[in-house]
This record gives sequence, structure tokens and C-alpha cells, in this order.
Amino acid sequence: MTALILRNGRLLDLQHGGETGDVVIVDGVITDLGTGAAERHASAATESAEVVDLAGDIVIPGLINAHTHSNQTIEKGLCDALPLDAWMVLASYGGAGARLSPRDLYVSALVGGLEMLRSGTTAVLDCARSDIEWVDEGMDAIMQAYVDLGMRANVAIQYSDLDFFSSIPIDLVPGGAALRKPPIAQPDQVLAAAGRFIDRWSGRSARVQPILGPSSLPRCSTPLFEASVDLARGRGVRLQTHLLSAASQVTVAKERYGVSTVEFLAAMGALEPWASFAHAIWLDSREIQMFAQTPAVAVHNPASNLKLGAGVAPVPALLRAGARVAIGSDGASSNDTQNMFETLKLSTILHRVQGPQHTWPTATDGLTMCWTNGAAAMGADIGRLSLGARADLTVLDIDYVWPAPAAQLRQQLAYGELGSAVRSVYVDGRALLADRRVTTVDESAIRAEAREIAARIWSTLPERLARFEEFRPVLEQIEAAVGGGVGDRCH
Repeated sequence: MTALILRNGRLLDLQHGGETGDVVIVDGVITDLGTGAAERHASAATESAEVVDLAGDIVIPGLINAHTHSNQTIEKGLCDALPLDAWMVLASYGGAGARLSPRDLYVSALVGGLEMLRSGTTAVLDCARSDIEWVDEGMDAIMQAYVDLGMRANVAIQYSDLDFFSSIPIDLVPGGAALRKPPIAQPDQVLAAAGRFIDRWSGRSARVQPILGPSSLPRCSTPLFEASVDLARGRGVRLQTHLLSAASQVTVAKERYGVSTVEFLAAMGALEPWASFAHAIWLDSREIQMFAQTPAVAVHNPASNLKLGAGVAPVPALLRAGARVAIGSDGASSNDTQNMFETLKLSTILHRVQGPQHTWPTATDGLTMCWTNGAAAMGADIGRLSLGARADLTVLDIDYVWPAPAAQLRQQLAYGELGSAVRSVYVDGRALLADRRVTTVDESAIRAEAREIAARIWSTLPERLARFEEFRPVLEQIEAAVGGGVGDRCH
């Protein structure tokens, strides 16, 4: 048995308002909390417990990042003023992206994880992509990074079987259909690597879980997506995909399915509690109501949506309809940070240009999206200071977050904090960041290695930009047809 007692902290979550108390943690689980909790457990069973006096620092549930891409972490600042489809050519698809070795992927995941830890995030849902040439080794490297760091992570193996031009409305361009290629392989062949990944990692780590990541409906053939849903259900694993992240995908859905995307997902039984859907921007009012009647989770990514001009997700309407909406940073080549305090702030204030005041999301709404709905996306008992919950906690320095009534404390978290107050971070009661010092990995060595990888990545940028320019005319025509325009700069 391992035991930890955090004494004299101010407890703050959606139920606690900053009152002083203790947190007792046994084997990674909160077993008691509140005034006098430490004294109640001053017995032989816990006399060997580690005791940390917080001296009035604030204890909150760790923030939950419900959507990112760890393979992008070292490409911060990749693009400027490019819309989503154009960005994808340069960052991920279309033949212009960077290739990362398994070691590169390990370091990239660690660098992103370190950034999250230092800004108070304890859990992440990572849609990771490894080159098909070394997919097994690459995915194992990403999983091992989170194991070594100690973070809680659901890692989705990303895959697709359609080429880039099959995922956009290429028929809007004269002669564009000739650019489209057939699926790269049969669904069972594409899913073979995902099946191996699930086999290798199921039950291997209590905190790091393998899940499925069909990239998105436009990038997956219908047979592949249906097979992915069947595999998730049959194997009892979770699934995350992208949902209507660009206006162009509405056109693709109408042509391919004959019904809306949400209707199509519902028909195949994909809108289940084990499934989450990143972005969910271009839902119409009927799709919003339909999605809200399911236990599936939508994941709002306000920073990347804004940067790529992808649109503003209908979060107020989703919340009013009763949908479960979590929040995520998205990948670092489209956001460009992994700071969930930034995401938390944007998830509320962004929508105050959309409608009347009574529809505006509040600080409490933002924290609910982060904690409660983030936990739903992860499928883990986290995001709350309650008996029986996992002890994923963040401690905030009281010199940075001023003592105040509960509403004002929550508003300070949502609007006034970007991570400078984070003093310590615990996952399953284990200190991963102790008084601002990382305890589990050699942070300096990892960052030095990341600098070397970054130098290599940036050395290939001119070649990647030249490749991107080959696609630019087609992308501009499509953007013009569906609305918007391809940006002029990529630095």
C-alpha cells in the first residue's frame, strides 16, 4: 500500500469552493478529504504515508486534454494564415508532411507531455500518427513516453485508407476527379496494425490505454469506418475521430452518404459513450439535437479552429441541447500550444460573439467541459475531488491565485491563469511535478534531443513548401467554392 496525505490545501472543483482541508490518497485513490481528514487517518495503516503540507495552496482536479496529436509537438509555428485543408497538406497529408522515426515520436510525445504537466494537465487523449513503415514501433514509442512520464493517456492509433484528394470535394475543381485514388488497402489490412496495437497494450498499463483512431469519415472509406466501430465495440476499447472540422466536409458527406454525417454515425451505432468526436464545428441544428440525445462526447478545440479559420463550433447550442462537450488543445502545429488553461479560457469567451448574453458559456461551463466531460471522453474516474476518484491533482501556488469566494476562484482559473501558478502535479497520487521540478524523466536531456529533431525537421521545410505549392491552386479553388481562402504565408 502507498499513501499520500496533502494537508492544509484549499479544495476547489465543481463541488468544493476553496475551503481548507486535507486529501488522503491510498493506492492512487482519494479515500478521504476535507477538514480533519489527515487526523482521521493518523493510524498504523497510514503512519508511513508521505505527508505534504500545502500551506494554503489550492488543490484542483488535474486538467484534461481531450484531443491532441503528439506527433506534431515539435512543429510549433509551422504555418500561418492557412485554412484547414491547406494546413493538412503541409502538416499531415498530401505528401508534404514530416516523417518522424519511433525515437522522434517518443521525444515528441514527452515534450508535449512536459508542457501539459507544467501547465496543470494530468490526462490526455492523443490521436497519434506513426509512419506506416514503422507503425508498431512508432506507436509503442508514444505509449512508452507516457508510461515513463507517468501521465494518464488514452492513445489512439490514427489511420485512414483514402488519399487526401478523396477527403475533399475535389469534384468542385474541373478535372479534379482524376486526382482521386482508390483506397490503399482493404479494411482488414488497414486495421491489422490497430489490432496488434490493442493486443500489445490492453491491460499492460493502468494509466496508458490503447484506443482506435480512424482519422475522420472523409479520410476513411465507409467499410473501414464501420469496421472500426465494430472493432471498438467488440474489443471493448474506446474510439476517437474527427467530426466536421471543415466546411468542405459537409459537401463530402452529402455526396458520399446521402444523409448528414451525424445521421450516418447514428445509423452505424457509433454515437456511444466510448466514442468521442473532435471539433464538431459544421453541425446543423438537427444534427446538434441528434448528437445531444446520445452519450457520445464532442471535443471543442477553439484555438486550432480559430487559427485555421475552420469555424466556430456551436458549443452554446450543444450545451443547451444537453450534449457532452469536452475540450482539447489539438496538435501543436495547428494551435500551437498544449496549454489547457488557454483552451479553457477560449472555450468560454469565444462564444460571446455568437448570441445573447444568456447563451454565453460561463467559467463553470468551461470547467465542466474540462473536468466532467473530459473524464467522460477518457472513460476514467477523474476530474473531481471526491471519494473513490483517482488522485489526478494539480496544486496551484496561492501567491498566484488569490483567495476569493468560490465563483471568483473558478473565474480566476478560467480567465486569469495560464499555468504560472502550477506548483505540483499528481497522477494516481504520484508526484510527477514536485515544487515545479519534474520527477520522472530527465527534462533537460529530452529538451536537448528535441532541439536536434526540430533542426532536422526545419531543414526539410523548403522541400515541403515546394510540394505544398503544387497543391495550392486546387486548394484555392475548393476554398473559394465552399467559402474562405487559402492564406498567403507559411513561415
